[in-house]
Amino acid sequence: MKHNLTGKGSKPMISYIFLFRRTLWVQKCAAVWIACALLTGCWDSREIDNLSIIQGVAIDTDQQDMLELTYQHLIAQKSRKNMYSNVTTFNKNSIQSASREQAKLVSRAPLYSFIRLILISDQAIQKTRIDQLLDTFTRSYKPSRKSLVMIVKGSAKEALNKIGKHKEIPSIDLEALAKNSDFNSKIPYRITLGEISTHISQGSDFVVQCLETNEGNHFSGAALVSGKTKKFAYWLDEEDVIGINWMLGKTKGSIIKAEDPKTKQHMVFEVEDAHSKLIPHLNGQDLSFTVRIKADIKLNENSVNSEDFLKESFIRTAKEAAQDEIKQTLSQSLNTLQKEMRADVVGFGTKVKVNYPAYWDRVKENWQDTFSQIPIDVQAEVQIERTGAYTKGEGE
Repeated sequence: MKHNLTGKGSKPMISYIFLFRRTLWVQKCAAVWIACALLTGCWDSREIDNLSIIQGVAIDTDQQDMLELTYQHLIAQKSRKNMYSNVTTFNKNSIQSASREQAKLVSRAPLYSFIRLILISDQAIQKTRIDQLLDTFTRSYKPSRKSLVMIVKGSAKEALNKIGKHKEIPSIDLEALAKNSDFNSKIPYRITLGEISTHISQGSDFVVQCLETNEGNHFSGAALVSGKTKKFAYWLDEEDVIGINWMLGKTKGSIIKAEDPKTKQHMVFEVEDAHSKLIPHLNGQDLSFTVRIKADIKLNENSVNSEDFLKESFIRTAKEAAQDEIKQTLSQSLNTLQKEMRADVVGFGTKVKVNYPAYWDRVKENWQDTFSQIPIDVQAEVQIERTGAYTKGEGE
């Protein structure tokens, strides 16, 4: 039987054959392109075993105020032994030039796109503006804006040389250690390269996690950096850090230690959830603030008689003790920020700018003076979710 491909009904069949052949041609071209890519690689690719991936950077100054840079290189190899090496270079007043000095010391091309951590010594931050120290990392190397930044009391190079408790590469260990601010309100919340760039552009004060290197790397308070001068301004102790974390709403997972005012027995609560709100009030030319804290907590440890846990009087006393502890901590921290440092690291000025823009235009140039005189009322409200109490027979 002969098939008639002409006349009525022939056009759909011809179109189908043409489409089928065209599809085969496209598939063949795609297969050739993929094969070429796999065989030849991307035009700008570099072999990983010829690279040295920079994981951490330490910035110090020597006795002649020359910059001292230490780079932690992650070496691609099969064995975990000697997985990294630290290379130190020197150059006067130029981080970019100092980094290029590595070409004299390291055979593998350094890759800066995966920097996890930048450490700055206290000497370097007190002598040089932080925007100048970090400028080359935001402008030239383009590492992730999520790279963490820390201040070291002492030698930053020494911190980058100390293996962590779990035997991790120092820069990786310190990056993980910074995340423990989620569980301990004495540790300031971690700050990234991108966040510092934002603070610098806005001219706002900010705090940076602070490390000490004696007996291993460990956190110790925070360093305040002035938004106006871009330089180190003040050391914050752990109690001040706790208050700042409460106002930032960064205390989930931390603990509250309180005392029963009557029995003097201690109670320890874990914060399951926490929220903060900064509320500005403008009455004529008089500005004031309310700091409102709300938290859900549970009783984790105590020396109170467990038979009292189900009594309403105990719940009320425990709530009041926890609330008083929060208010006392915040009041102490606010006193330091307003009277001693005159630094707004929490964002009071931002609230004024948003809610009262005309007033902000009048005070923004002298916001430090205005902030230091603002009356701030602290309010704390807690809800005890669990006390661990149970009725007789419930646990049997």
